[in-house]
Amino acid sequence: MTDSKTIKKTFRSSIRRGTGEAHLIMQNNPTVDFSTDIIKASLTNFAYDGQSEDSRALFLSELIALSKQQDKIRKAVLQGLATEQDDTWTLTQLFDLVKIFAQTGDTEAKQAIYDRFFNHPVDHSDWVGYSEILELDGLKGLIFIADKIGKGLEQNPDDWQDDMIIDHFQRENPKIKAFEELENASKENRFIRIYLDTIKRIEENRKNHIREKVIYKDIIEEVILCKPYIRLWKRKLTNQQINVIANQLLIEKNKANKEKLLYVFDKFKFPFDSEFILQLAKQKSTSKNRIVEFAIDALHFLQSKSIRQFALEQLETAKRPESLTRILISNYQKGDSKLLAKLANKFNQDYIIENLASSYIDIYKANKTNECKEPLEAIYDKLTCGIHRKGIIEVLIDNKVLSDKIRQEIKHDSYLETRQLLDRKKNGR
Repeated sequence: MTDSKTIKKTFRSSIRRGTGEAHLIMQNNPTVDFSTDIIKASLTNFAYDGQSEDSRALFLSELIALSKQQDKIRKAVLQGLATEQDDTWTLTQLFDLVKIFAQTGDTEAKQAIYDRFFNHPVDHSDWVGYSEILELDGLKGLIFIADKIGKGLEQNPDDWQDDMIIDHFQRENPKIKAFEELENASKENRFIRIYLDTIKRIEENRKNHIREKVIYKDIIEEVILCKPYIRLWKRKLTNQQINVIANQLLIEKNKANKEKLLYVFDKFKFPFDSEFILQLAKQKSTSKNRIVEFAIDALHFLQSKSIRQFALEQLETAKRPESLTRILISNYQKGDSKLLAKLANKFNQDYIIENLASSYIDIYKANKTNECKEPLEAIYDKLTCGIHRKGIIEVLIDNKVLSDKIRQEIKHDSYLETRQLLDRKKNGR
């Protein structure tokens, strides 16, 4: 029989990663008190990227519902909402979690949301909480928000406020004329008038600030002069343009320019002899430029025995293995799963596990094999990113090696899209 200490340790790992195992543990151990870890996970957003990942509030609320210490947890969450000052994404999680309390008829929780909104906000995050108010009270909530922000603007007239909140409400409530309703309310409320006037001023300034469009004489000048590096993921390059950039890279002497040209080939395949890129990757790394780093990144498109050998040799001692594992996307061989599992078990730093997850997903999308099970499960057990966890599960499903354990956890995962994976697979989507 597993002792309480071990159970709590496993639960702590799961709730911080956001896996559904936490839910199953609580169901199977109704006499164990998990409240300390639930409170910690509620007061700290443990997601690797809280901005990109869905809110974990529903996940947490379901765990709270299973607990016999609900009052204790609720009080801690309300206190956290009132006092959080350090992290935007923890605060968004707290607002969302308290909103769930309010939706069950908890009037104190609802008041806590209203009290905290635009009151001692986290720096650059005074918007946090508006969506919960709109969801709870619609137009009435919007009028409250306009009044509250207007009061703040009276004290700080140089504050910057645009029409984002109103636009959000309008999209969700197309039958209500949001600006018209606020204009009517502003006739008797000077704070709403201040809010609307500020929005108008900001919009006029934005229209008057016409950004001069930069025209480059050719693709080489664009790559070298564009700051920051050319946003290639937002556009496509023709084969001719790629060849022009590659030709320039072959003859470029300026290291800064070479770095910028080389960066292109992390997004597009280098069209000439791969040995040229490999030799750049083999150079001694320097803090003065990123040529070696970008060359290694470019190798993931290229395939050869020498490139594979380079990756394997470097991985033996690499402190940051994730860029090297990407090389196996095009150079994977049967049995490499042992190496990838070893790397996943070796490292624990969140940023390394996150990047290994990304590369492993790409490797096993390009190389379908049931060998993926061991390394992907090793990453799954350490990953705090719900988005990449979803990617890992998708690959396990596609390769028909999803374990019964993970299958049971999926429906309780903190990342809501992950919960839908099995249903989507059944429906052929």
